[in-house]
Amino acid sequence: MKSSLVQTKVRIAFFFLFVCLLSVLSSETGRAAELTLARDGRPTAVIIISSSPTATEQLAATELQTYLRKISGATLQIANTLPGIEQTTVRIGVYGAAPVAEWRGERPPTDGFSIETLGNSLWIVGGDARGALYGVYDLLESLGVRWFMPGEMGEDIIERQTISITQVQKRGAPAFRAVSGLIWAGGPGANDWERRVRATVGPPNSFFGHNWSNIIPPTPENKTAHPEWFALHDGKRIDQLCSTNPDVIRITVEKAREFFDQNPDALTFSVSPNDGEEFCECDRCRALDKQYGVTDGTLTDRFVHYANQVLNELAKTHPSKQIGVLAYVQHTRPPHSARPHPNFATIICHTPWEFCHVHSLDDPACPRNRRFMEYVSGWAKVSRHVGVYDYYGHFYAFTPWPILHDIRRDIPLLERIGVERFMSETQQNWANQGINFYLAAKLLWNPKQDADRLLAEYYERFYGKSAAPMRRYWERWESAMIETAKLGDGGYKWFEMFTPALIAECAGYLAEAERLAATDREVVRRRIAFARKGFLFTQAWTRLRYHGERGEYKEAVAAGEEALRRIDETTDSEPQAFFTWLAKSQTEKIIEPYKQALAKQTGTQITTKP
Repeated sequence: MKSSLVQTKVRIAFFFLFVCLLSVLSSETGRAAELTLARDGRPTAVIIISSSPTATEQLAATELQTYLRKISGATLQIANTLPGIEQTTVRIGVYGAAPVAEWRGERPPTDGFSIETLGNSLWIVGGDARGALYGVYDLLESLGVRWFMPGEMGEDIIERQTISITQVQKRGAPAFRAVSGLIWAGGPGANDWERRVRATVGPPNSFFGHNWSNIIPPTPENKTAHPEWFALHDGKRIDQLCSTNPDVIRITVEKAREFFDQNPDALTFSVSPNDGEEFCECDRCRALDKQYGVTDGTLTDRFVHYANQVLNELAKTHPSKQIGVLAYVQHTRPPHSARPHPNFATIICHTPWEFCHVHSLDDPACPRNRRFMEYVSGWAKVSRHVGVYDYYGHFYAFTPWPILHDIRRDIPLLERIGVERFMSETQQNWANQGINFYLAAKLLWNPKQDADRLLAEYYERFYGKSAAPMRRYWERWESAMIETAKLGDGGYKWFEMFTPALIAECAGYLAEAERLAATDREVVRRRIAFARKGFLFTQAWTRLRYHGERGEYKEAVAAGEEALRRIDETTDSEPQAFFTWLAKSQTEKIIEPYKQALAKQTGTQITTKP
């Protein structure tokens, strides 16, 4: 009996020990599954970076610290050494290096990252330093931070005093090898925005432009001493180069080597002609065209031949480097019979005057874009390094440029067919075109995202109580542009959408948004006021064209002067409402003929600006 009692007591003791162990194990499992970075506005974790961090790694830690404080009010310490074993940490670093050297996953690609909870640590491991930084931004987005536009006005944060991370194991990497251009010409806060939305991808100099004037400057001295270096056109030597001249080829090789020696991380050296449409007609250039069977006046084969000669020499000293030529104007289409060197790169320009933005690239109803896609496919068959150059911010129209219907279809299409680089000449016209830039940035990182969900979140979070009328406002510009398809594809026919009736309709949506915003957050009121600045310019610009086309020159000039004032009123705004100097100069070009016509009509003399 006594023995039985002892055994019972032992069993009870073991039971309680088992329960305690289970409790401890459950607690430990919970802690591994959920890490708390801040509780009730106080820090509960430490950010760990290398003891000798690069500027980018330091920035990653600082950005994480800054935005966790904006979310919760808690300021996490940034340290270079690991604290006690029980302390929760966020480790940020490059694969294989401190403080993430112990992480055993597969190395992320360049600009890519892995985020994983292990033990008491949240690991943010980059394939390189920028990849680690992009991992931080991905984490912050998962916590509700959004950067819809540059500056404080474009930032949207969901605040809460406690921040907990549930168990996570995530990899992220850009869809394209290289992306650039969404902050063309900069602007206040633009660099920070571009970085935070991960809109810069790829090695330095993945993209390139017109460069002959840098290879051999068309100075009077050069043209006098060596006229044969320059293109012969209509019997005159012009600023383009003669790409078949042996000295030009030799100098180009020298300049390429010099460039790569000075910029060892650069990927591509441009040998693309200067902007313009006049090129060499000398006997040697014409003979080369004939050699490649060119009879249509295009110049692609000639410039592929030139680039190949440069690459053959460059390979002796810089075998991994690339030479780039834009596919542009007379050299847009793929070559007839010239075959590019393996390190030849091209970027095909989807120019708004030649091709079409009323239709998406794969719209079967659009012959211009069908031709463009034939060019893309043709280049992809002969070159491994093909990019596309587009225009998501307009360089001539500073009104709404309603091409979301293109962006949402074109970016996934280009990624699917293997285009490796994407460049947008995105002029910084945030008041009227910023919604393009945001959607493009999100899809260029991950084209598989749901564009409808991205836009729905944009309207709801950016415009608050005014989301519904502001959505109607932006979608009405979009539908008006699509309706211009009946006028034909391509070019600037879509300008016909800007009518007094459309202006009046959109004015109503904006007024409703302003009424609703009166009881919303101050930042929402500022965002809608910003849209109002864009609308006032658009309203004046529309009257400028409307009256001018009807011969009502006095009214047209007055409207044009108002449009210029509207631009001036936004000087130094953040974000940049308009790319100011270009918006003014392009608008002045529209006004000028009406000024001249008014002077002739009234018999007065006007002074043209120099």
